[in-house]
Amino acid sequence: MKDQKKIDGMLTAAENAVLVVDMENAWVSPKSSQCIKGALDTLPAIKNFLEFARSKDWAVIYLFRIHLPSGIDAENYRRHFFEEGKPFCIAGTWGAEIPDEIKPQPGDIKVTKQRFSAFFATELDLILRGLGVKNVYVTGTQYPNCIRATAVDSMSLDYNTFVVTDCCSAESDEVAQANIYDIQNMGITCLSSKEIMK
Repeated sequence: MKDQKKIDGMLTAAENAVLVVDMENAWVSPKSSQCIKGALDTLPAIKNFLEFARSKDWAVIYLFRIHLPSGIDAENYRRHFFEEGKPFCIAGTWGAEIPDEIKPQPGDIKVTKQRFSAFFATELDLILRGLGVKNVYVTGTQYPNCIRATAVDSMSLDYNTFVVTDCCSAESDEVAQANIYDIQNMGITCLSSKEIMK
């Protein structure tokens, strides 16, 4: 008889979910022209937090930015990259892969997106509601774009929303701190992974 919370290794119920937003090589690796300066340094904290989450049977959901090779599904202001022969986050390419340190494990869920918010035009909300999730923990990159948009939409959908500060990044600490200040003033809880894991 299978565990009532799992079917073929995948959770079917969880009150807590960790979102791993855009931690792809295109945004994380210094070899990429799209690299976010602070992203690489968050890998150890994200790895530890994911290990903690999995040990507690929390859902782990990876949000991948994936675009068509033509870029027709990218934001208008980014389409010039595709037109100039500099596409990014194309399915099956190195840039769309998650670094080995935090690569998805069996039972983790993968969702693709094309905009800042992980909720916009994706199935994420349906998945969270299907699991019975109440608490959403946002990790990934970067603060002023995908982290902020995802956290605000999560709060707007009435999830208890937490931004895991040492597991999120920006181009600079100044940018990160300014966004944390704004996010907290919206009523979103900002805590380090160490504080949450206590």
